[in-house]
Amino acid sequence: MSVAASSNHWLSDCLCDLMASPHVSMPPLGGMHLGPGPVDVFTTRFDQYFWHDARGTFCGRPVDREGLKAGLLALQKRWNPEAVKVMEEPALHGLPLGHNILATEVEWTPPGSAMPEVVHAEASVGEEGGREQIRFLKMEGNSALFRV
Repeated sequence: MSVAASSNHWLSDCLCDLMASPHVSMPPLGGMHLGPGPVDVFTTRFDQYFWHDARGTFCGRPVDREGLKAGLLALQKRWNPEAVKVMEEPALHGLPLGHNILATEVEWTPPGSAMPEVVHAEASVGEEGGREQIRFLKMEGNSALFRV
């Protein structure tokens, strides 16, 4: 196992980095190409961090790779990078921690809210294309955070 995947901080760093990444959604223009546009940093980082056929669950609801991306984009809308606190010792909620299994727990207060949110994440990590990537991501917390 690589050094990157031996630490739960790798998972929290990936998730926090992804949540802070701008997402650009361009509507289809019927095949019309207008030249280079803005860079979608969220999608670029998502592709770097997630296995080509990654799967996962949000609050027990199974999702495929596109579902993972949609749920994380929904979470990003309520994310407050200025107020994120990563818990040092996350509680376990299912996946047994071991070889290539990471866990993290983050807390933040969404913009315009007085109540903090807590999200617990567990991930199975493997190597693809010479780098560590998430194969399976399980996230638990307020299910409204993940709704598209």
